[in-house]
Amino acid sequence: MHNKLGVNAAQFNQDVTNRIVNGNIASELQFPYMVSLQQLGNAQSSDTRGHRCGGVLVTLQHALTAASCLFDVVSGNATVIKPDEYRIFAGSSLLTNDTSADRIRNIANFTIHPEYTGSPGYVNNIAIITFTAPYSNAVVQPLSLPASDFQPADFTLCTMAGWGGANASASASTTLRYANKYIYNQHLCSLLYNIDPISLNILPSMVCAASYDTISSGCERDVGNPLVCNNILTGVLFGTHQCQISSYPELYTRVSTYSDWINSVSSAPNIFSSGTVLLFMIVVTFLFTVNND
Repeated sequence: MHNKLGVNAAQFNQDVTNRIVNGNIASELQFPYMVSLQQLGNAQSSDTRGHRCGGVLVTLQHALTAASCLFDVVSGNATVIKPDEYRIFAGSSLLTNDTSADRIRNIANFTIHPEYTGSPGYVNNIAIITFTAPYSNAVVQPLSLPASDFQPADFTLCTMAGWGGANASASASTTLRYANKYIYNQHLCSLLYNIDPISLNILPSMVCAASYDTISSGCERDVGNPLVCNNILTGVLFGTHQCQISSYPELYTRVSTYSDWINSVSSAPNIFSSGTVLLFMIVVTFLFTVNND
């Protein structure tokens, strides 16, 4: 994949950079659904604790991430990483705040979408991480899955959070950061990427989101970070600008396309839908009007 995103297929899973460029620093309890997939061993002696990529809790025992995060490319061959060589961290914005066992879970298995294609198309780029034991509600807060009909409108404001440095030259940060994004028109996104014969196709199972202020960007190790719009889990990041500031949209797997599959693996509830959000807005507007008459 070599296009406006500035990455090619060979680099897609191998870049060791980990940052949201120019991201805002998150407060301790701002994103209680965030998880860090971390490599065990010597990597955990660093301040970033072997952070590999981001993810989002959908139950107390399951997290979503990008399937592409779970592969290493060795001698040109993509191989799934071993669950027992990694762990999950959650419940704090600081990666170094891991002395409490409440924030650490071992990994039971990875469930990669059965129709994930890998390079160059990265179709169905989504996977579920199952932990050996659930978290406590007092430590974390999962996000509910969107209903299959959930599609936020163009220009909807969203957030994308992940661990990383403040700029392209900084080392990876221990602090959780976030960037403001907005939903980019799907047709325009397709025109940007599909017109190039060496670009990946923009499919309905993908969602495009651009930087709201045009000063923030994700990097390869931000793959797996969730896109959350109006408190609804909307996307999982898989295509970034590789730390380059750009007005072009970044690419996410559209979670609503996979809600039924995710539920079949994790029993995560489907709560939010476009109809639910509309009804909620109508009720809020009605109560506001009554209270101000």
